[in-house]
Amino acid sequence: MKEVLVVDDDMAIRGMLSISLESIGYKITEATSADEAINLLKNKAFPLVILDMGMPPNEHLPTEGINVLDWIIQQELASRVIVLTGQDADSTSYQAILHGAFDFFSKPVQFTLLVSSLQRAELFNKQMAKIEQKENLCKIELEVIIGDGVKNVRNAAEQKLLRRVLKKTGFNVHETGRRLGLKRENVYYLIKKYGIERYDF
Repeated sequence: MKEVLVVDDDMAIRGMLSISLESIGYKITEATSADEAINLLKNKAFPLVILDMGMPPNEHLPTEGINVLDWIIQQELASRVIVLTGQDADSTSYQAILHGAFDFFSKPVQFTLLVSSLQRAELFNKQMAKIEQKENLCKIELEVIIGDGVKNVRNAAEQKLLRRVLKKTGFNVHETGRRLGLKRENVYYLIKKYGIERYDF
């Protein structure tokens, strides 16, 4: 069954989305805040997330939604996030996309449009998994400031790839080294270099 995490402090909107999506075959988990969403994501991988941007204690700012988006990126989760907001569409959509959102809608959203977006996100996840398995490719998204130079870009890519493979191997250093074509001591060096801890995963 397709699973969706719905994050919104508005009980009416959350309930309406949950009932509507469950009626077409989705399994819904609800969260009422950014903290609750992050706690749920720590324990379960949700491939699809519908996220409100403005939630208490900052309901008039996109801060809480951005916190969730940033956490998902930091943890290298494969969740595709569809943002809903009642705030200024232009500035909020800019922030949402900047912080890794898959799609964006202003409230109230047409249900058919939301479902189409969820279906696109599902297809995206499916094809990315197929590419990774078939082609042995790993897509890494980086946000870099051009003026920071090539060394910082290289370090960011190296750290992201290392974290991704460590996560996939359950922090198995030997298997991580095999997949990356590195000696075990080199993997330990990189783990220390980037301050990665086993409990991060």
